Amino acid sequence: MRTIEYNSPREGLKSPLATRLFAIEGVKGIMYGSDFVTVRKDSDHPWQLMKPDIYAAIMDHFSSGRSLIRDDTAGDGTAKSPAAGAVEEEDSEIVSEIKELLESRVRPSIQEDGGDLDFVSFDEATGVVRIRLRGACRGCSSSTVTLKHGVEGMLTYYIPEVTSVESVDDELEAQANKEFIKLEAQLVGKTSANS
Repeated sequence: MRTIEYNSPREGLKSPLATRLFAIEGVKGIMYGSDFVTVRKDSDHPWQLMKPDIYAAIMDHFSSGRSLIRDDTAGDGTAKSPAAGAVEEEDSEIVSEIKELLESRVRPSIQEDGGDLDFVSFDEATGVVRIRLRGACRGCSSSTVTLKHGVEGMLTYYIPEVTSVESVDDELEAQANKEFIKLEAQLVGKTSANS
């Protein structure tokens, strides 16, 4: 199973467990893997206070026998599909090698820590691989070390065309925030025009 990540209560509506976890004050993100659930929190809420509620929600959900994902949202294309990051026919030989290494060597060790990563792109001119960190890796203080010493070290060792690895999380979040600010401004404008 590939990981499925929800970064907002709205995204979490697709999962009964995610809906319940996002109702706990301080929960910032949720990721499901084949044998783990990762819960990210904001820095203002201590784990000691959140852990009992999170643990109870997870235990109640799995003991109830309910599905992890709502049946009516299956296949809506918003969650990562099982083939995400898979080698595709149109991939160059180098991209295929990168994806295979990420899948076979890197992803399992990152998932052991409650995180995951997605291949985003490879620039053949510069040798830069771009990846997206997810789950516990997103915003983790050790993610830079993991990225540079773990992922970059392995890829540059096995694939000489790779010169470095970069994370795209910050760019994507910045773009999402810009779009949110635009939408908010439009909504405020409509509200004041209707008053």
